[in-house]
Amino acid sequence: MITAPICGYCRQIVGLRSGIIIPHWREDFSSSLCPASYRESTHVRWLRGEELEHYQLNRARKANRRRQELRATHAAARRAMNPYDDDPVPAPELLPMHEGRRYVAVMLPGSGPADVWLPGKTRGEQRRFIGRFLPSTHGLRWNEKRGCWSVPTRHFLELARHLLRYNQMIMLGREFNPIEKCNGACRHAAGPDCQCSCRAKYHGQGQWKAGWIEVNEFDTDYHGNSWHWTIFSRDTDRR
Repeated sequence: MITAPICGYCRQIVGLRSGIIIPHWREDFSSSLCPASYRESTHVRWLRGEELEHYQLNRARKANRRRQELRATHAAARRAMNPYDDDPVPAPELLPMHEGRRYVAVMLPGSGPADVWLPGKTRGEQRRFIGRFLPSTHGLRWNEKRGCWSVPTRHFLELARHLLRYNQMIMLGREFNPIEKCNGACRHAAGPDCQCSCRAKYHGQGQWKAGWIEVNEFDTDYHGNSWHWTIFSRDTDRR
């Protein structure tokens, strides 16, 4: 009967050498080794017969789905980089106007990457401009659904600061939960991520927006989700 050892941590079929798990990469995290690497074979589970066939079939389906997602992502990127596209990117439906004007906007959904939109620029121009302020453009992706560029959320704060250097005002939008109470974990947080009812006003004691001046703020509802929008300008007295 055909058997195969499966890693108890990452659920991948692994190899063994002298009873030790051969080092292997974590699935979907190709830059880090699985913690089960170099451990004894007690950290694996053996698959046999129908269980192994079922496992291999699911793995094949998952790999095929991943290939389809990558092809769709690459196709979207090619469309986004079309050198003959001279039309400015229209504002995403989610993004509201304020007093009849469109602003450079950074949008933070409840989950997933942050979205960025620049008025009056084509997709290629937006990509080049946003890419100047990222450590790497590897995480810069075209969001086909919203029609704007997306960046990893961890770069949101630094990117927003750079955008505010080049623009008199920017608009920051956050998806939030109006019934989630603000607590000590929010008020003493170190990062900028916040979805509670304080609308990030008290998040990290407000230190994340140091050097910015709040010009205006308002709430909107988009497809049943609550969003809070703030117009920021530079503090010209701050260096």
